[in-house]
Amino acid sequence: MKLTFLGAGDMFSFNQGHNSVLVEFSSTNLVIDFPETNFKALREMGKDLNDIQNVFISHLHEDHINGLQLLGYYCGVHSEIKPNLFVHSTLYDLLWQTLRTGLEHSTFGPKSLSDYFNVQIFDDEFTVEGQTFRAIKTLHVPGMISHGLLCEPHFYYSGDSTLDEDFVVQISSNVKTIFHECHLQNEQLKSHTSLEEIMSLPKEVRDQMVLMHYEDRYTDIMEKNSLEERTGLKIAAAHTEFHFS
Repeated sequence: MKLTFLGAGDMFSFNQGHNSVLVEFSSTNLVIDFPETNFKALREMGKDLNDIQNVFISHLHEDHINGLQLLGYYCGVHSEIKPNLFVHSTLYDLLWQTLRTGLEHSTFGPKSLSDYFNVQIFDDEFTVEGQTFRAIKTLHVPGMISHGLLCEPHFYYSGDSTLDEDFVVQISSNVKTIFHECHLQNEQLKSHTSLEEIMSLPKEVRDQMVLMHYEDRYTDIMEKNSLEERTGLKIAAAHTEFHFS
């Protein structure tokens, strides 16, 4: 199994794609979140939109879902196969409410989300090519539904989330890598995880971590290398690959 970052930036990133990854198996794939910046990243990897077979949505902020409408339309025109769209049961109605204005009306009459995707509504976990992915409820913005993904024994992917220190320490012994968001800004952002919080974790946990969803400042290779050397942490970037056996 190979995981490749399509983008690692936050909502206001302009020099890199928004945070999303492509997980590739032997015969299928899964994209975690689908911002519009994925189109360019996939083309750079030699892939087309109709190559995407499975998508998981962590939450409904625009920088995580604003490519879904185009993906649905594109696959409807250029592919005979609809992508599977994995949506937590608590998120489905809100997702359709968000996308409905652009997707419901057509020259063939009213449409639903299932006309564009094979909607897979789940409660706790779903499976892709024999691998189980468990949705982990996270705290991002109060009142907003958000989930990370636990893929044992390989990785945990936090999505946008404040730090749940107890949980991260608990699962660190069950996975190889922890992909965790960290805004890397001087300001304290209540809806995200700060570098200070990451650095408060035990060293053995920090050694497993790869930071993502950060500001454009760290697309500068010298800034990125300096921070990694100073902290001992790893920072993801577009097209960074991770392999799991």
